[in-house]
Amino acid sequence: MKIVSVEVTPVMLPREVPVRAQPAPSWDLPVVVVEVHSDDGLVGLGHTVTLNEEFAGSLTAMVCELGGLLVGEDVHRPENILRKLLYPANWIGPGGMLNIASAALDIALWDLRGKALAQPLWRLLGGASDRAPVYDSGSLLSTDVGELREYAQRSVDAGYRAMKMRPGGERFGSTAAVAARVAAVRDVIGTDVDLMYDVNQTWTPDRAIRNGRALAEFELTWIEDPTLMHDVDGQASVVRALDTPICSGEYHYDMPPLLRLLRAGAVDHLMVDLLRQGGITQFRKVAAMAEAFGVKVASHIVPEVYAHCIAAVPNGYYIEGMPWTEMLFDGLPELSDGQLVLSERPGHGLTLDRDVVGKFATEPVRVVTA
Repeated sequence: MKIVSVEVTPVMLPREVPVRAQPAPSWDLPVVVVEVHSDDGLVGLGHTVTLNEEFAGSLTAMVCELGGLLVGEDVHRPENILRKLLYPANWIGPGGMLNIASAALDIALWDLRGKALAQPLWRLLGGASDRAPVYDSGSLLSTDVGELREYAQRSVDAGYRAMKMRPGGERFGSTAAVAARVAAVRDVIGTDVDLMYDVNQTWTPDRAIRNGRALAEFELTWIEDPTLMHDVDGQASVVRALDTPICSGEYHYDMPPLLRLLRAGAVDHLMVDLLRQGGITQFRKVAAMAEAFGVKVASHIVPEVYAHCIAAVPNGYYIEGMPWTEMLFDGLPELSDGQLVLSERPGHGLTLDRDVVGKFATEPVRVVTA
C-alpha cells in the first residue's frame, strides 16, 4: 500500500471558534490540514498547529516539503517513514518546526493505517480502553474570583469531571491570592471534581514549594510546569518537597529531555505534546518509556486525535480538553460522564467539515506528488 500524493491546506481559525461552554480565544489559530492519499483510494487525515501567526507560511511550506518524502512509501512502515522525516534532517533539527510539521503527516499515516486495517486508532495503538478522562482546559483563565466561580460552574454543567486553572501572570502574585482563587473554585466544584493548576513556568523552585504547601489542603490533581522547563534539578526539588503531584513535559521536544525529567524524579505525571514529539509514532515510545518509571502520561492539546493515544496505553491518564481545532471536524469523541468516548470507526474517526475548511482556508490546496 503506497502513498501517491499529499494534499496540504492551511487554514486560519477565527477567534469566534465555538467552544464547549468556554470563553472564546483572543487570537486566531493557524492550522495546517494534511490529507495523505494511497494507491488503493484511501485517505488519511492529519493536522498540526502553531500559536504564532507569523510562522503559518513557514509551517505550511515545511509540511509540503516533508510530504514529498512520503510519496512512494509503504503506509505500513511508520518507523521507516518517520526516520526519513526527522532523523536525516539534522541541519534543521531535532525539534522545533521540523517536529511540528512532521506530526501532521504522522497522524495522517496512522489514520490511513487504521482505515486500511479496519481498526479504530485506539485499538491499533494498544487498545487499553476505548475512553479516557478529560479535563476542561479552556475555561478557568481569569484571575477574578467571581469569574472563576462562574466559569467553574459552567464547566461542571457542560459535563466535565475535571478542570484546570490557568490564570497566568503569577510570578509576582501573593501566595494568599493564589490560595484564595483555588479555594473559590473548590467551593463551587466540591471535592469530587479533579482540579489542576497550570503555572506555565512562572515560579521559582522556592516559590513553587511555598505556594504548593499553601495549596495542599485543596487536594489538587497536579501542579503543572511550576518552574522553568530547563531547571530540571529545581523542579525535582519541588517534587521532593510537596505531596501534591507535579506534571510537566509539554515544552520539550523529542524523547531525551523527557527521559531526563524521569531520571531526575522531576515529574509525578508526564505531559507529552504530540506535535512537539513529531506525532503518534514517537508518542508510543515516550509512553512506554514513562511506564518503565511507573509514571502516567497526560496529553497536551489536539484532543480530537490525542484521545486515542491516551486511551490506548496502560499508563494513559488525562486528556487535555482544549477544543481549539474542533470546528474543523465531524465525528468528534463524545463527552460522557467526564470521559471522551471513542468510536469504532477506523482510524481516528474524524472527517473534515469541508465548509469550514473552505471558509477559513488561507490559500488553495497544495498537492504534492512524485
